[in-house]
Amino acid sequence: MKDWWIRYRPLSLSPFALSCIFKMLTRLKLLAQLLYDPVHSMAEIRSRAPFIFAISAATLASLIYNLIGPNSYAIALRQDLRYLLFFQDGIDESFFARLIYEAVVYAGSHLVIIIFLAGIFVPLCIWIAGLFDRRGAPINIRKDYRPMLSCFFYAWAAAHLLMFLPALLLFKRDGEWFEYGLSLAPMPYFLLLLVIGLRAVLRISAGLAAVTILLSLIFIPLLLFGTVTLLSFMSPFLLIILIILLRGYFSQVMAEHRAKIAFKQNLEAATLNPADASAHYNLGLIYQKRGQYQEAIESFKRAVEIDVYETDAHYQLGRIALEQGRYSDAISHFDTVVRQDMDHSQSEVWREIGCTYFAAGQYTDALEAFERFLARRPSDAEGMYRHGLTLYKLGRSDEAASQMRAVIETVRTAPAYKYRLDRRWMIEAQSFLRSQ
Repeated sequence: MKDWWIRYRPLSLSPFALSCIFKMLTRLKLLAQLLYDPVHSMAEIRSRAPFIFAISAATLASLIYNLIGPNSYAIALRQDLRYLLFFQDGIDESFFARLIYEAVVYAGSHLVIIIFLAGIFVPLCIWIAGLFDRRGAPINIRKDYRPMLSCFFYAWAAAHLLMFLPALLLFKRDGEWFEYGLSLAPMPYFLLLLVIGLRAVLRISAGLAAVTILLSLIFIPLLLFGTVTLLSFMSPFLLIILIILLRGYFSQVMAEHRAKIAFKQNLEAATLNPADASAHYNLGLIYQKRGQYQEAIESFKRAVEIDVYETDAHYQLGRIALEQGRYSDAISHFDTVVRQDMDHSQSEVWREIGCTYFAAGQYTDALEAFERFLARRPSDAEGMYRHGLTLYKLGRSDEAASQMRAVIETVRTAPAYKYRLDRRWMIEAQSFLRSQ
């Protein structure tokens, strides 16, 4: 037995190789999951952002899909590959040279199209979504570009793999219209996956994601025309400078994302310490920010199990429960927070309690919570707006209108940095007054 191990030991897999295989299987699972559970799969892709695998899968799926089509490059490549596999006579160096040339041209043409779309379409989607964003913190292209790019490539690969069998059955048909139909067949599912991906990455509504993609498709021809016109008048020297600047920008984007992934991995390693509640709490914050609420809940609950006085974990569990519509659970967690720290998170716990009671239709309890919050933070625009809305629900319309006017005045007179954060509540208050 020992001799057998010594003989075949070079064939055994190292821990690094096993880790690579596990990562590959995980990423393949995400690709397959897009075909039956795209929502959860896009959330995982957003979290992991496996960029290299994503672009490889998109390119390979596109090449395989289009290889069965009536395109002249595909036909020539199919014929030469068939000849290579079944007929060995007459094969010389010129045949291999022609085969390599055809393969490079065919692969290059599709890779350029994919990268071109990713380089223009993805940033345009993020930028347009940022124009409609009213959450205060603007959508950041540098932060969201790589996760969205990974979602784009995964969606492209899944859509082409899904349409492979139908295309395989139909590709023998001739005609220019069939070629166009074949190239457009994966697009409906691709755009559907993009809506889901945009919603997962930017945490916007499905309607806003669909509008964003529609506007991006409309603006792409205009952007292309402007780019071509600009490049035609730009000197080669300026063009080289532009390429260098863009290269540095995208390198910085990738470096930042790699740093975030490394931080998360180190934090996950820190959670192996059974007595470190803060590590579980910080990991839960990462999951919460990415919209992975189930993983966030598990991390926060683990932090509470380790330390029952981990007030921040109770607070975040309450916020997640509120967002998911579990109002009794939210109140339970917020009550724990109040018992441990009456003014937790600069008294924002009272605003969250008020929002929970308001969402549950308990307007009297909501009013009491908002009044407690405003007694501590009287110039908070969100608290003032929600207080006014609660007054309106209780039939006190004049007081509600007065509070809305106070919201507008508070935001207008705020410093520039605070104005950008609170502008949303001024717009909401103005809409309320117009509706009255």
